[in-house]
Amino acid sequence: MASMVNVTSTIVTRNLITKFKTPRLKLDLPSLQHSSQLNAVKNDPIKMINKYASRRNIVVSCLDRPNSRPNQISGYDAVMKFYSSINEKNQNQLSSCISSDCFIDDFSFPKPFRGKKEAMEFFEELVKSMGQNVKFCVENVCEGDGHSAAVNWHLEWKGRKIPFTRGCSFYEFIDEGGRLVIRNARILIESPIKPGGITLSLLKNITFLFDEFPKGAELFLEKPYAIIQAAIRIYGQFLAPLINHVMASYLKLLSNMAEFFLLVVKIIIKIRNLFFK
Repeated sequence: MASMVNVTSTIVTRNLITKFKTPRLKLDLPSLQHSSQLNAVKNDPIKMINKYASRRNIVVSCLDRPNSRPNQISGYDAVMKFYSSINEKNQNQLSSCISSDCFIDDFSFPKPFRGKKEAMEFFEELVKSMGQNVKFCVENVCEGDGHSAAVNWHLEWKGRKIPFTRGCSFYEFIDEGGRLVIRNARILIESPIKPGGITLSLLKNITFLFDEFPKGAELFLEKPYAIIQAAIRIYGQFLAPLINHVMASYLKLLSNMAEFFLLVVKIIIKIRNLFFK
């Protein structure tokens, strides 16, 4: 079992500060990055927790269970090592966090990544796309029964939260030589599009069709990807020739606009560098 503690009570915070080591506080509260702030935690923990409690939750699993070994690596440690590897762009450490037969299912992609090679290619592209200043900020880590953990996170640019980058990931680990590595992962990312009531209306229509055509529903649920692929092939043969020309022109226009905007930004940066050194 696992439990989540929102640190607002004075009694609870004192107990947590007593049990938690300084490095764990440092990881959970990215604002506490300097030695002076860490000393402040040691000297007056209640004051510091009250200061940061409004923006951070500390999630506690049952680490005090009798059958827990003091030196055993927890899911929390494995999760923090994984995100630290991404933030620090440490490819070797990142590779050591993933099992050879891992299964990474990011719901933003049409297909999951199977095996270490596909997973590492995905994470390498992710690290490149984050640039130098974007970092993962872990909000909550909740450990479950066995080797599993759930994580809430978001992205930050130079310590400032980026809109529409909240996410939730679920990890299952296996023990490889005394260390926990990720074997299965499910990643859900916040969508910038908020359909709201449209989602419920769509669900209502789908359930109506399922109830009216149960055999068709069973066929679809048994092989959803095959039916979707068939629909895509039909679209490619009959509708794509009519739509592709319009879409190609539209995409080309968007690409030209993006290049023009980037050119303007580069010119502004050069002018600023010339006159405001």
